[in-house]
Amino acid sequence: MHNIIVRMVIYILSPILAAAVALISGWGVSYDVTSHVLSLDLPALIGAVVAAVGLSSAIFRRWGVS
Repeated sequence: MHNIIVRMVIYILSPILAAAVALISGWGVSYDVTSHVLSLDLPALIGAVVAAVGLSSAIFRRWGVS
């Protein structure tokens, strides 16, 4: 695969993969089936967003425009 395609795939998927950490049970988003309540843990969600932005920034810094 060409180097540009690999970089673009990593750059596009990195925020999705980093934000997916928040979807793990107990890490930011949880759903209680019995009471039908969706709970959000804001510190965990903010941490996931910061990690996603940081990962994207690191990829852009490494392979971005010179």
